[in-house]
Amino acid sequence: MLQRTTSRLRDLGSATTLCGSVLACSVPSSAQVHDDEILREIIVTAQHREQRLEDVPIAMSVLSGDELAQTGVHTLQDLGARAPGLVVTNSVNYGFAPLSIRGVGGANGGGNIFADEPVAVYQDGAFVARLRMSTLDLFDVDRIEVLRGPQGVLFGRNSTAGAVMIHTAAPTEDLSGFVRASASSLESFRLQGAVSGPFDDEDRILVRLAASGSLRDGFGSNVAGERLNGGRDARARISLRFAPDAGVRLDLTGEIGRSRNEPGTIAIADLSDVSDENTGASGRNVVYPFVPRQGLQDILEAGRFALNRPTFTELRGNSLTARGELELGDQTLVSITNYRDWRLSGMQDSDGTAIDPPEPMFVQGEIGNLGDNAAVLRDSQYSQELRLASDLSGRFSWMIGGFYFQETNRAEVAINNRLAGPGGGGTVATFRTSQKTRSLAGFFDLTFRLTEALSLSGGLRYTNERKHFLNSLTVAQINAFDPPGDTVFAAGQLLVRAPDLDRSRDETNLSHRLVLDWELAEGVRGFASYNSGFKSGGFNAFRGIDPEFASEHNDAFEIGLRTEIAPWLQVDLTAFRYAYRNMQVRTPVPTGGVGIETLARARSQGLEVELRAVPLSGLSFDASLALLDTSIREGTLSALREDSFALGTAPPVTQVDVSGNELTRAPHLQVFASGEYRWAVGDLRASARLAARYQGSVHFLETNQESPTFRGGAWHEIDLRLALEHLDSEWEVALLGRNLTDSRTFTQITAFFGLPNGALNTPRSVELALARRF
Repeated sequence: MLQRTTSRLRDLGSATTLCGSVLACSVPSSAQVHDDEILREIIVTAQHREQRLEDVPIAMSVLSGDELAQTGVHTLQDLGARAPGLVVTNSVNYGFAPLSIRGVGGANGGGNIFADEPVAVYQDGAFVARLRMSTLDLFDVDRIEVLRGPQGVLFGRNSTAGAVMIHTAAPTEDLSGFVRASASSLESFRLQGAVSGPFDDEDRILVRLAASGSLRDGFGSNVAGERLNGGRDARARISLRFAPDAGVRLDLTGEIGRSRNEPGTIAIADLSDVSDENTGASGRNVVYPFVPRQGLQDILEAGRFALNRPTFTELRGNSLTARGELELGDQTLVSITNYRDWRLSGMQDSDGTAIDPPEPMFVQGEIGNLGDNAAVLRDSQYSQELRLASDLSGRFSWMIGGFYFQETNRAEVAINNRLAGPGGGGTVATFRTSQKTRSLAGFFDLTFRLTEALSLSGGLRYTNERKHFLNSLTVAQINAFDPPGDTVFAAGQLLVRAPDLDRSRDETNLSHRLVLDWELAEGVRGFASYNSGFKSGGFNAFRGIDPEFASEHNDAFEIGLRTEIAPWLQVDLTAFRYAYRNMQVRTPVPTGGVGIETLARARSQGLEVELRAVPLSGLSFDASLALLDTSIREGTLSALREDSFALGTAPPVTQVDVSGNELTRAPHLQVFASGEYRWAVGDLRASARLAARYQGSVHFLETNQESPTFRGGAWHEIDLRLALEHLDSEWEVALLGRNLTDSRTFTQITAFFGLPNGALNTPRSVELALARRF
C-alpha cells in the first residue's frame, strides 16, 4: 500500500511540473469563445434532451469540432487524457483500438472479434456496435460528448464504463462551408471540406455534403520491409434535413468510407535463444515472455520495427441513419433508425520480429517467419429506437422508450504457427465463426422536482438479449514433413478437426438509475447518483479455456459538484466508486487469438476535477485531473504455467488467483493542461496555444503484473499551436507541433502466441494547416 501511494505521489509530482509549464491545468471539454471574458454556454444531449452542461447530473466532457481540428485530433485514438479517465490505444491491427474509461475497457488487442465493448459509441444518436470506428478519420464533427460511468437506463446496451457520442455537423439554413488542408513532417496529408445550405426557396429542405481524405506515410523504420504505421482514408457523408411544418423534422444521413491502415508492433520479450538464418544465430527456440529483450528502450525510442510479413487492414463501411422528431404539444416523439455494415480484411505479422528460422530436418518448404495471421470479417447491424418525452417545464418530466437491435457477424481467421506441428513444419489453424444477436429493451426515466432547487430522478431499463454462435476449427500442416520411414505429413494435410460449436444464450436484465440533483446556491449544483450497468455474456471466437462467458454487471455510485464561481470560471468535481460482478476481461490464448474470461468481483474508484477559465479577454485555460484506484477483489484467470516455452509447442496454462491485482489500462493519475491567448494584429487575429497531457503507467494484463513486459510506462506529450486568421474567421493558417519532447511509449501491449507485442505512440511532428471558410 505504501509503495502504491508513493508511486502516485511521484506521478502527481511529475504531472504538477508538467502542468506548471502551461500555467494551468485544463479539461478539454470546452467549446468556448472569450468575448467579454465570459464562458460560452455548452448545450449537450447526454440525457436525450438539449440541456446546458451545467444542468446535467452526469460526469461528462465535451470537445467541440473546432477544438478537435485545432488540436490535431484526427481519430478517437488521439483523445487519450483529453477527457479525465479516458484511455485510448493505438491499433495493433484489424481496426481494434479499444477505449477505456475509469479503468474499464474492451478486450485489449481486440482479438476476441465478437466481444462487446463496455464503452458504447454512438454517432448521431445511433449505436455503433463494432470497434471499427476508433481508427477511422473524424471529419465535419460538431462535437464529441464523453460520458463517464454506466449509462444503463438511457443508453442501455454495453455502456457499463461510459459512452462516447459523436455528433456530426447538421445542415444549415444559410449557405456555408469550409475547406481544410494539412501536411505534416511525417508525410501525412489530409484534406477535408463541407458545403451546407438550403435546397429549396422556403428552407424546408436543407442539405450538407462533407468529405475527407488522408494519406499517411507512417513513422518509424522497418528493417525487414515497407514503412509501417501509415495508410489512407476516404470518407463522404450527405445529410438532409426535411422540416415541412413547425414541430416536424426528419434528418437523413448517409455515409460511406474506405480505409487502409498499416500498423506496426514491436516484440517486447527476450527472443535471443531463437535460431535465425538472417543473423546466423543458433538457439533452442525457447522464448521468455516475461523477460524484456535486450535494448528494448533504445528500440522503442528509435521506433525500430522488424516485420517481414505484410501487416495491414482494409475496411469498407456504409451507414444510413434516419432521425425523426415530432412535437405533440408539450411532448416530443423521437425515432432513430440505423443500418450499418463493415467488411474488413487484413494480414498481420504476429511475432513482431524479422526472425527467419532455419528449416527443420526433413521439412520441405520455407519457414520464413515465426507466426502470422490473416482474417476476413463481415458485420451488419440494424437498430431502431423510439422515445416519447415530456418537456422540462412542469414539476414532473418523463421519458419512455424502446430499443431494438440486431447484428450479424461472420469471420474467417487463419493463424499460422510456423514452427508447430509434426517435424516443426508449421500449422495453420482456421476458425470459421459467426454470431447473430438480437436485443430488445424498454425503458423509462422520471424526474420529480421536489422544490425549486431539488430534483429526484429515477429510471428502469428492461433488456432481453439473444445470441446464436457457430464455430468450426481445423488445423492443417503448412509444409510437408517427410522423415525416414513410411510416415509422411503432406503440405495441407488435415491434422485436427475440432467438434463444431452451436450454442445460444438468452438472458434478461433490469438496470436502475437514481439521481438526486440539488442547486445548493446560485452557480453551485451538486448531484448524487446510483447507476447499474449490464453487458451481456457471449462466446469466444478462438474458444480458449471456455468458449462461453457470463454477463457482466456493475453498480456505480457517484457524487459531483458543478460550480460557476464567476462568469469566467467554472470548476467541476466528481468522486465515484464502482463494484463489478463477473467482470469480463481478456486473456491471451497461447496458440493464437484472445479469449474472454470473467472475474468474480472488481472495484474502481477515483476523483476527477475539471476547470474552465477566461480570466482576461483573449486568455483562456482548461484543465482536468483524474485520480484512479482499481483492484480485483476476487477471481482467477488462466495464465502461462511456466516462465518460458519452446516455439511451436502449446505452452501449458494454469488458473491463477489475481485477487489484489489492478485492472488494465487504469493509470493512477491523468492530467490535461491547456492555455491559449488570442490577440488582434491589425485586421487579423493571432493565437498561441500550449497544451500538455500526462498519464501514469498502466498494466496490459491482469496476470503476471510483476513482469515489466506487459506494462506501459508513464508518458507525457506537449503540443504547441500558432495560428493567424482573419477577424471574420474567413481563413486561417496554423502551425501545430505535436509531442514536442518526442516522448515514446507503448500505448497497447497484447499477446500473440503468448508473447507481448506493443504498438507505439506517434513521434514528434510538425503540421501546417490551412483553412478557408465561407
